[in-house]
Amino acid sequence: MKQVPFSVQEEMELIAQELRRHFSPSQLEQLARQTGFVQRKSKYTAQDLVSLCVFLNEDVSITPLTRLCGQLDASHHLSMSAEGLNQRFNSSAVPFLQALFSTLLQEKIMASSSLPCELNSYFDRIRILDSTVFQLPDSYANRYQGSGGSAHTAGMKIQLEYELKAGFFLQVDVCPGKNSDGLYGTQRTKTVEEKDLCIRDLGYFSLGDFKEIEERGAFYVSGLKVNVRVYEKNENMERFKDGKVKKQSVYKEIDI
Repeated sequence: MKQVPFSVQEEMELIAQELRRHFSPSQLEQLARQTGFVQRKSKYTAQDLVSLCVFLNEDVSITPLTRLCGQLDASHHLSMSAEGLNQRFNSSAVPFLQALFSTLLQEKIMASSSLPCELNSYFDRIRILDSTVFQLPDSYANRYQGSGGSAHTAGMKIQLEYELKAGFFLQVDVCPGKNSDGLYGTQRTKTVEEKDLCIRDLGYFSLGDFKEIEERGAFYVSGLKVNVRVYEKNENMERFKDGKVKKQSVYKEIDI
């Protein structure tokens, strides 16, 4: 039976259900204060922002402010001007929403997965790096240029590195769809610490990064590109009659 994909609206409703289940208004307010979104008592609360962005089934990126104000008034009996609401969509709202979904993801993952205790003795952190890319309307092409692989000229890429043992985001970045995974992976390699385990897919494949990860006393797991050969030190090296080692026998290829 073919699975029918969820629409964006259906996916958002599933997220909204999880948020309602895991966060009370007081918890939202506390998280908002921790991230700097709420600094003093105001009639516009953290719950109101979450309602607009998730619960009220509105696309806040294109819906007029006057309509959003009407939704707040109808659902929360909160009267606010369009300009007042516009000022609340500021840079402080971004880390709050990021922390909200990060906390939810952490709870869901930690509740549904468990790592073998043996891993704790080998790795201090397990870093999973991945990206997702999607198309945007062409009007966003000046800021978010696409990869050029489709009829659309605009695209957005989300880069996310997750620490599996502790269950939190190490880094989340939004960038143009054309940006290289490989270059981003090299940037993240600079933050690798001793006894880290880095798990990445082929998009981040870089022999230079692997070498640096090793030099930092860390480890990595990666797939192999089709044109890459792997060798190991040959314990039975061939020698010339004068005793010198034949260079071509120092390493032997591993048949993968």
